[in-house]
Amino acid sequence: MEKHFIKPDLPFEAGFRREDHAPLFRKRFLWNGTAREAKIRICALGVGYCYLNGRRISADLFTAPVSDYAKTLWYNTYDVSNLLQSGENILAVHCGNGWYNESFRTVWKAPDYRPDLPKVTLSLEIDGVEVLTTDGTWKCLPDSATRFNQLRSGEWFDATRYDPAWTDLSFDDSAWPFAKPDDAPPSGILRECPCEPIREFEIAAPQRILKTGERTFVFDMGVNRSGYIRLTAAGVRGQTIAIRYAESLNDDGSLCVYGLSRFYPESEFQTDRFTCSGEEIPWSPSFAYHGFRYIELSGISSPDEVTVRAVFVHQAVAKRTSFRCSDPFLNRLFAAGQTSCLSNMFYLFSDCPTREKMGWTDDAQMSAEQMFTDFAVEKLAEKWMQDIYDAMRGDGMLPGVIPTKGWGYEWGNGPLSDGVLFELPYRYYLHTGKPDLLAASLPCFRRYLSFLQSKENEEGLIPDFGLGDWATAGNPKDIPVAFVNLALAANFYRIAALAERLSGNAENAEESEHLFAKKKSLLGKTFLRGDGTCAIDKMSAVAIIVALDLYDNIQPLSRQLKRLTEENGCRHDCGILGLRCLYHALSKCGLQENAYRILTASGFPSYRFWFEHDATSLWEYFTETIPNGEYVSKNHHMYSDFMSWIVKNILGITHDRRNPNAPEFTARPFFFSELSFAEGEYETDRGKIRLKWEKQPDRSVKVEIRVDGRTAANYRGRILTAGNYVFSENILT
Repeated sequence: MEKHFIKPDLPFEAGFRREDHAPLFRKRFLWNGTAREAKIRICALGVGYCYLNGRRISADLFTAPVSDYAKTLWYNTYDVSNLLQSGENILAVHCGNGWYNESFRTVWKAPDYRPDLPKVTLSLEIDGVEVLTTDGTWKCLPDSATRFNQLRSGEWFDATRYDPAWTDLSFDDSAWPFAKPDDAPPSGILRECPCEPIREFEIAAPQRILKTGERTFVFDMGVNRSGYIRLTAAGVRGQTIAIRYAESLNDDGSLCVYGLSRFYPESEFQTDRFTCSGEEIPWSPSFAYHGFRYIELSGISSPDEVTVRAVFVHQAVAKRTSFRCSDPFLNRLFAAGQTSCLSNMFYLFSDCPTREKMGWTDDAQMSAEQMFTDFAVEKLAEKWMQDIYDAMRGDGMLPGVIPTKGWGYEWGNGPLSDGVLFELPYRYYLHTGKPDLLAASLPCFRRYLSFLQSKENEEGLIPDFGLGDWATAGNPKDIPVAFVNLALAANFYRIAALAERLSGNAENAEESEHLFAKKKSLLGKTFLRGDGTCAIDKMSAVAIIVALDLYDNIQPLSRQLKRLTEENGCRHDCGILGLRCLYHALSKCGLQENAYRILTASGFPSYRFWFEHDATSLWEYFTETIPNGEYVSKNHHMYSDFMSWIVKNILGITHDRRNPNAPEFTARPFFFSELSFAEGEYETDRGKIRLKWEKQPDRSVKVEIRVDGRTAANYRGRILTAGNYVFSENILT
């Protein structure tokens, strides 16, 4: 596919505009043959929807995927054989701004692309021959019914200006001007997007409706999600309904948006507008999405005038796991974790669907193990890794958000964030057995590690670069940045050594292994006492050392971790890195019951604290506001790794494809004292594992495992036969 972008024939105006239309493109063409196969390849910047003979060619949303448009331009390929007809045909494309043309200022200045008007390049290939592409013969209407669209702000649709026949062959476009070929197209390389698309999923009706003003109503949609409204309204022609989205309510029932407007000083925050035509039509935004539980509609006299639904929109990745147990809180927590993870899959792993929608890499590194455990994110990881490669500067520096046009190199990066470069390929390898992503990342591994070495002081420490154990419930200064950086750097060398060996680079592997050993030794000298305990008397510090295997003798650390957790009332006292490591470290030390008590603890800080405050998804902090009073997002995934711990400990299922001769999975459930039963599923590419354990009246435990597919599994030393199999055994507690 070659670049033949077209755009509206208008001058580009920099700066924010109150009306920012989404242009329409059309092209008639003849096809008088028969087609065995017809394909359309399309890249729309920022977002485009394509129609052939009046029918949309795909249910995919928000394409083209976001990228650094100077480096990579993602395109999608669609089979349209069933839409092509003999004789005259019509192609139509509706384009919006997306990330490509964000016009308003934000406090993050990211991605801050703002290079040009929306545009599209498209080619139609029939039986292997390109028969049509975008050029100056296409028609373009710059002034569509979508009068404003910004991905992170909202959309305004005027139904009085909308003609649903605009995609049809019969529509008269003779008055439309011609499109303008782009003389200076984006410099990025066209790459076919490898991952699943974004799609619509659950559609939810309101659970309650509150009247909060003379012509204002709030609809409680029950769960905090990513997505948008599905509004059906006729209204009076010219009547405008304002639609605002929020995660919380004030005491009087009105939307609680805290000070979010300050993040977008030029544009309304999470606000759509719909101008009625007098004829009832269903409508959803095409070029904006939001994070919300509550929807406020103003400009209507009664909620009976409209039909309102919430549409859950996210990457179409499959869920690998399910979980249910005798503790209702754990069931709610696991479901909330799944909601938050899916809400933040939008061609990257974003921080939240509300305030930023950006690919914060610290969040993603902390969630990587869980994401691969609970979701089929391999293809999404492949896509985002290319964005990570694109973001790396020549000296090896990475930004804290990816993609970016420049923001994030001066703050928000460092090993806590940059480690996503290592963690995603490593988890990909564990779950697939394929070293491809590790091998592809090796040049960037080497460049980054060289950059990191340039940051070291004479002692080999990096005390002043990066975030440390971010978002702690207590004092973040209790965990020195130098400790976090050293522990993570050691892990990076270990992953780099693995990648080198898998790629056949024995000499490089030995060097990385030597540097790993050197970092581990330095960690021991600097942060371990003579008795083998951690000099930073904080449970998160001990957990990091144990979870990353950065010790010679685990017993002193195990005793220290047990003491620390119990002294703290079995509540966690750490940030996102500490909590990412804590539960796994406790299990490694034989302290599974302590991990369970922390996970289910009440009071502050705890997961249960959120649900005592009406949470339906995971929050950004373990409080409603951070110390300076700023708003806390209520749909983050960075504390989600407890989900992988649940699967690997309560269900006891582990999946590791590194050794093709090893069992497909290992099942070793731990029968927690507070649980009477647990059950769940884990789906691999070779079969679905269903496991249930239940305590019996005689104090034994009945375990059932069903394996669908051609899978061999190791259960407490036994190899289960292939095919459908039920195993039941009493095991004394």
